[in-house]
Amino acid sequence: MENSLILALDNEDLTEIKKIVNELCPPINIVKIGPISFLNNHKELFDFLSTKKISVMFDFKFFDIPNTMSNSINFLFNNNINIFTVHALAGETALRKLKNELDVFSKKTSEIRPKMFAVTLLTSFNQNEINSLNFKGTISDNVLNLAEKSIKSGVDGLVCSGEEISLIRKNFGNDIKLLVPGIRFNSNANDQSRIVSPRQAIDMGADYLVLGRTLTEANDRKSKLDDIINSLKN
Repeated sequence: MENSLILALDNEDLTEIKKIVNELCPPINIVKIGPISFLNNHKELFDFLSTKKISVMFDFKFFDIPNTMSNSINFLFNNNINIFTVHALAGETALRKLKNELDVFSKKTSEIRPKMFAVTLLTSFNQNEINSLNFKGTISDNVLNLAEKSIKSGVDGLVCSGEEISLIRKNFGNDIKLLVPGIRFNSNANDQSRIVSPRQAIDMGADYLVLGRTLTEANDRKSKLDDIINSLKN
């Protein structure tokens, strides 16, 4: 179960990041790096993670023209990136080209290819925001549409809310990997609109769970992590 957990390092204080990693890794083996932690600390942060032999989920949600995205792959291979995220809205052409470039680079260098996970709709979105963007249909309609296009483009997995796990499994089966942010042990949703508990997410078919503030802001992080792991085993 520990291999299903991803620790979100959404903190710009490098000293605090190191403290959290030293406390929780292992048993957690993958950490999520996004703009907050990366932009002010990128060199020292990746050097530190390299010494800890921790793999990385690079959560920058690439969303650009095909050539720009393809020209970014050296970074992914050079920094022990296990998973990286792209926006499904980048479109099938861009995602397919990026997947092909990753395969070619991996074959040429004999290095393990980072797994590409597509974000359909951000977990902070609700129906009012969908309507304000003039998207047609419900959140579920748009998630399924973007998921289908992403899968056809060759992505390894999808980032989805807990509410959408069963929906995606029902429509696309078990071959596609699902990564679920917005995991909470309580009902305080903060800025995530579509959330579930760790146990619920696994039971519905999630492959990876991203643990953020529900773990990193706990008074006793080690005890909280033990509680989460135990909840997944029972």
